[in-house]
Amino acid sequence: MKTKIYYLTRSYYPYQKGGGPLMRTGAVKYLKELGWDVIVVMPNYDTKEFKIEDDIWQIPFKGKHIQKLASLFERVGIYEDYLDKWLDYVLKYLKNKISKEDMIFATSGGELGMIKLGSLLQEKIECKFVVNFRDPLNYGYMNGLRRDKKPHIGRIKTHEKYIQNANLIITSSKYYADTLKRQFSNLADKIHNNYFGYIKEIDLSQYKKQLSDKLRIAYAGMMSSTQKPELLYEAYKKLNSSDVELYFIGNRKNYKPLQNIDDNNVYFIDFLPHEEFLKFMCENIDVGFVSLVNDYYGACVPSKIYEYINLGLPMLGVLPNGDGKEMINDMGFGLACSYNDICKLSENIKEMLDDKILREYKINVLDKKVEFSMEKKIKEVEILLKEIS
Repeated sequence: MKTKIYYLTRSYYPYQKGGGPLMRTGAVKYLKELGWDVIVVMPNYDTKEFKIEDDIWQIPFKGKHIQKLASLFERVGIYEDYLDKWLDYVLKYLKNKISKEDMIFATSGGELGMIKLGSLLQEKIECKFVVNFRDPLNYGYMNGLRRDKKPHIGRIKTHEKYIQNANLIITSSKYYADTLKRQFSNLADKIHNNYFGYIKEIDLSQYKKQLSDKLRIAYAGMMSSTQKPELLYEAYKKLNSSDVELYFIGNRKNYKPLQNIDDNNVYFIDFLPHEEFLKFMCENIDVGFVSLVNDYYGACVPSKIYEYINLGLPMLGVLPNGDGKEMINDMGFGLACSYNDICKLSENIKEMLDDKILREYKINVLDKKVEFSMEKKIKEVEILLKEIS
């Protein structure tokens, strides 16, 4: 009987937007292309229907107001995860669907819920169990650092309880893999890193770059205090150059730091569907900007880095120490500095104004482009899956 992979995820494109859902959709796509039979299991946040379409099982989850309350209960320790009530129902359903020959692949973008579900199913069924951390666990600690100042209980014991059953633990950064190996030394030989890469290689030759005498820098993504895209604007203002244009792509409606900006060289564009976004970037942008403004997130490699590699774009970044920052600087993809050094970011923008330097960064990105395709990177995951099968 052919092994099925039950891919547990809280979000999945196109049902949710953002880099995480896109990456998960890509991972499932390429696992299927390698011959794996994959069923996606996820919450249905929108309706009370149980939906099955294209090997995607959407199991009902209550409204967003309940979700906010559940997240509060998670922080104070009443729930182990905001998905706990959903898990009770899903566990009863799945335990009769999954066989011992199957495999559970539980993803985490910060939540514990899917890992908890996978662990409980593994105990009942004794099938193979894979944990895939995209981001560190919410309301936990990363090398003594925390994500924000919101009060929360310690979660290391809960964390450990549900990964103990794992046959394989995959992270998305070496930084996080090393941290987990130190925290859970008994699991060290099961922990591996895999840079997930970009989803679909773009044929850059099909797009014609619109010529400009200005350096065009774009930030695309969430407008939030986690990224603080306004740092790019502050560095640009400090540079005081009319040779630079900034583009902020995304929803700034509820993000005050990017409101009330009146500058002829600064453009704001609403969220674009992915294909339109790729086309716009290829035809109009010279440099991609990426940011994370908390040392806690040194364990994360922003998916935008892979997106920019695919687009053949040099990068400017403000990032904590970790794989993302090292990737940009050490591989010559561009210039990344500390998120609290606006003067350095301004200097880096000025350096990018040199056409020769900009071309060198672009050449480096294009030379390494094929190495960071998900189609190639997923084969590293397949080797690990076959080893535990």
